[in-house]
Amino acid sequence: MPSDSRLKFGPFRLKAGSGLWRNDHEVRLPPKEMALLDLLVQSQGEVVTHEAIYETLWPHQSIGYHSIARCVYSLRKALWPEGREYIKTVPKRGYQLTVPVDGAVQQNCRSALESSIQTKPLPYAHFLKGLACVNHPDPDSLERALHWFRKAIQIDPDFAAAHSAVAEVSMYQCYRGFVHPQEGLRVGLDACNAALRSDPGIVQALSLRGWFEALQRGELERGIKSVEHARRLDPDYSRAYGYQALIHRAQGKMEAALEYSARAVDLDPHSLFNIYVHAFTLFLAGHVAEALQFGRGVLESNPSDDLAHGYNSLFLASLGEHREALDSALKALSLAKNIPAMWGFMAWPMAVCGEAEEAGRLVEKAYAAQLPRCPRPIMAPALVALGRPDQALDLLSEAREEQCPWFFGAKVDPRLEDLRGERRWRTLYP
Repeated sequence: MPSDSRLKFGPFRLKAGSGLWRNDHEVRLPPKEMALLDLLVQSQGEVVTHEAIYETLWPHQSIGYHSIARCVYSLRKALWPEGREYIKTVPKRGYQLTVPVDGAVQQNCRSALESSIQTKPLPYAHFLKGLACVNHPDPDSLERALHWFRKAIQIDPDFAAAHSAVAEVSMYQCYRGFVHPQEGLRVGLDACNAALRSDPGIVQALSLRGWFEALQRGELERGIKSVEHARRLDPDYSRAYGYQALIHRAQGKMEAALEYSARAVDLDPHSLFNIYVHAFTLFLAGHVAEALQFGRGVLESNPSDDLAHGYNSLFLASLGEHREALDSALKALSLAKNIPAMWGFMAWPMAVCGEAEEAGRLVEKAYAAQLPRCPRPIMAPALVALGRPDQALDLLSEAREEQCPWFFGAKVDPRLEDLRGERRWRTLYP
C-alpha cells in the first residue's frame, strides 16, 4: 500500500504507516490483526482465502486453522460493534469484508502458497488434515497429525511446511511426555533439517532446530543463534521469541527470558504456547502474583484447557491459597485424564496444600507410566516438598541422561531451592 494511502470503510480509516482510526480515535491492533485487516480491505469485497491468510500472516510456518479463527475473532472484537457485520465468514473458503471501501486499489490476493496448492493439491489436503488433528493435542490426535504430515511428505518430499509441522509436533510430544525425549529429539531434528534443505529460510524449522539443540542437546549458544537467525528473517514470528525465552531460562538469564516471553505474547496474544511460556517464566522469576493474574485471564478464555487450571493451581499454592489451589489441581487432573505429566505437575500443589498422601500417589503413578510418560523434572518439586530430596536428584540425573527438554529449565525453579546446596546438584548444574 502506498505510504500516503488512506482507505475508508464505515467509520474506520486505515492509513499506511499510521494505523487504524475510528473517527478521531486510534484503534490499536496487534501486528497479525492489522495484517489481516489490510488483506481484507485491499481485497475490496473479494474472498480472502485461508491459504492467502496463512501465507501473508504466517509465512514459512505451519499453523492450525484455530490461529486464523482467533485472529478473526480478535479483529472483529477490535472493530466492535460493526466487526461481526463487516467481516463475513465464507465457509470452507475464507473471509471477506462486506462494507464498501473508499480509495482502495484492487489487488490480487492470490499467494505463492495458493499457486502451489493448485499444482499439488493432494499433499496439501493431507497437510490440512494434519493441522486439524494438531488442534486437539492429546497423544492420539498428535499421532494422527504425524500420519497426515508424513503422507504429504511421501507425495512431495520437498514440502518444507509439512517437515516443519512434524518437528513442531515432536517438540510438543517431548514436552508433555508423549514420546521418549531421545526419540522426539531424533525425529524433530531430522524433520527440521529436511525442511531447511527444501527451504533454508523457513523460520519455523530454524527456530525449532534451536529449541532441540539448546534444550535437549544442551548446546545453548548454538540454539540461540539458530533462533536469532529465524527472528532476523521474520521479526513477527512470535514463537521464536518464546523459544528464545526458554533458552534464556535454561541459561539462568531471567530478565532476558521475561523480555522475550512478553514479546511473544505481544506478537500473538492468542497462542497458548506463548501464553504458558510467559506465565511460567513470571513464576520462575519470582513474580508469582503477576503470574496468577495473567493466568486467571487465560483461564477465563480457556476454561476447558487442562494446563490453564494446572498453572492456576501452581500459582495459588505458591501464594498460600490452598483451597483454591486444590480445586484447580483436581480440575486440571480431570481435564487431562490419563496424561502422566499432569499427574506429576499437580503432585507439588497437592503436597504443599497438605495432601501429602495423594501427592505421593500421583508421583508414583507418573513415574511408573511408560508412554505417555512424565518428564522426570516435572516430578522433582513434589519429591522435595515430600521430604525426598535424594529421589528428586535421581530424577534430575535421569533427565540429563535422557536429554529431557525440562532438565535445563529446572536449574532456575524456586521449588528446588533446597537442592542447591547438595553436591549432586552442583554436579548436575555446574
